[in-house]
Amino acid sequence: MLLQAPGGYNLASRKILILQTRLSLETRPQGIVAGLYDRLPFPNIGPVQEVALDLGITAHDGDVQLQGLVFQGYSGHQLLFEQRWSAGVIRQRTGEDDLTIAANTGLAVRSLQFLLHAYERLSYIEITAVGRRQETVASADAGQQIQAHCQSPVTYHEQQTDFYFPLTGAWWAVQTGDWSDFHKMEVYSQPFAVDFMKLGPEGRTHQGNGRALSDHYSWHQPVYAAAGGKVAYICFDMPDMAPGAIPDQAIMRGDMRRLLGNAVAISHANGEFSYYAHLQQASLQVNEGELIRRGALLGRVGNSGNSPGPHLHFHVMNGPNLFIDQGLPFQFSHLEAGGQYFPEPVTIPTRMIVVGPERT
Repeated sequence: MLLQAPGGYNLASRKILILQTRLSLETRPQGIVAGLYDRLPFPNIGPVQEVALDLGITAHDGDVQLQGLVFQGYSGHQLLFEQRWSAGVIRQRTGEDDLTIAANTGLAVRSLQFLLHAYERLSYIEITAVGRRQETVASADAGQQIQAHCQSPVTYHEQQTDFYFPLTGAWWAVQTGDWSDFHKMEVYSQPFAVDFMKLGPEGRTHQGNGRALSDHYSWHQPVYAAAGGKVAYICFDMPDMAPGAIPDQAIMRGDMRRLLGNAVAISHANGEFSYYAHLQQASLQVNEGELIRRGALLGRVGNSGNSPGPHLHFHVMNGPNLFIDQGLPFQFSHLEAGGQYFPEPVTIPTRMIVVGPERT
């Protein structure tokens, strides 16, 4: 017997699918590499560790109003830190006035950074998102609170390469790994990057008004290989920009790696790749695939790519591909800082003045 609903619909041929609204979370990177700052060139309050990540929050099968986030860092089962972010904090961080996540879309909370003591090392970060289901036409669970969780493992990279300081003379570490570092806007490849600007005899970064490239003491300074290896990537044809100028997107050619301008990446045959960026156009002295020794002249400091003024950008990754391979923490050796010479690897903190040895 065939059942007929009022109006002639065939009930046997209809299927009613009830979808339940939910949230999901994902961090980028999924496996977080922590920076460990336990060897500094001056007395300090103790070892510190740092993690940086992006968080993606996705609403599935319904709209969700995000109400809060909880971040917890654990060493095994021991809670090391906890932060609770209200909706007001999330709005300020994301710049979004409305925290409603439409069905099957997401919200990104970018450039999250946590700095804490390192007496016990983090083993994972646990994140909880709290939201409320929004009213929809076919929803029976509107207004109910929902939660989502994710865990991201934290590891500590043991540096394999002895990176000699790659510059000569007095240089100012404008940005390195701490809370003020703008490199953490890109948490995947560059969370531990460092920018160096050369200081002149009066302790300034430039002479005159700084509007000309030649005003800057960093301009045209030689850059040397911090360690030997094989050249895995080069970019050499980017023009040097006037200080403060914004590069035309046409010169990027759709390749995001060109944001860092003329650059050299060196493989050290141990899973570590050093990356030197914003070099001067046509100054590169090495070729892709070439084997080089520590101290080889790579090129000269320039102002190519997305750069506000002449400086050397340096970072280390587990591969040569910017935005694809993951950034690694590192330390330099064979440098002078705070009036002391360090032949062993040491962390360079932000705004430290570092002196590299003279080269013959």
